Amino acid sequence: MSRELEFTGYWEGDAVYSCDCCHQSQSFPFGSEDIDSKQHRKDLRDRLGWITTKVDGEWHDFCCERCRNQFIRDTTK
Repeated sequence: MSRELEFTGYWEGDAVYSCDCCHQSQSFPFGSEDIDSKQHRKDLRDRLGWITTKVDGEWHDFCCERCRNQFIRDTTK
């Protein structure tokens, strides 16, 4: 999963996470305090059904099981 920070002010904006297969994205606002990426990832998994899987020794995140399976088929031998 890639995470991009899109700033709208001084150390505030949105943390945008994207699926490693279809590139669907989900964003979470952050403020001048701290970017709580652990909570963001927990919300992605628990509330939104995203899946984290290790593929060829690297961690990847997917918005659904279909994307995970497609990514594995496309990138492994």
